[in-house]
Amino acid sequence: MILHIQETDIALEEVARLYPAALIRYIDGSETPVSLEWFDTLADERVTLLAYAICIHYKEKERPPLLFHYPDRDALERAVAQIAAQLDPPTE
Repeated sequence: MILHIQETDIALEEVARLYPAALIRYIDGSETPVSLEWFDTLADERVTLLAYAICIHYKEKERPPLLFHYPDRDALERAVAQIAAQLDPPTE
């Protein structure tokens, strides 16, 4: 199955993990994606929200992850809904 995200086609059989995340910058300058739950419950003044993203990690460890950025949570949620629709299309 092929997923289509922001003009990119992704072969689902090559994907190990696919998840929504908040991209943050710690006070020391390091940047990382974190779960939305972590961001919602544990983020404080030591972190800055950079963007929201859909993260894709491949089964091939040497292949770098893909990050699809979204400007706000609503845009991320719409993208997640589009992925869900691709994974479970309506039947007639």
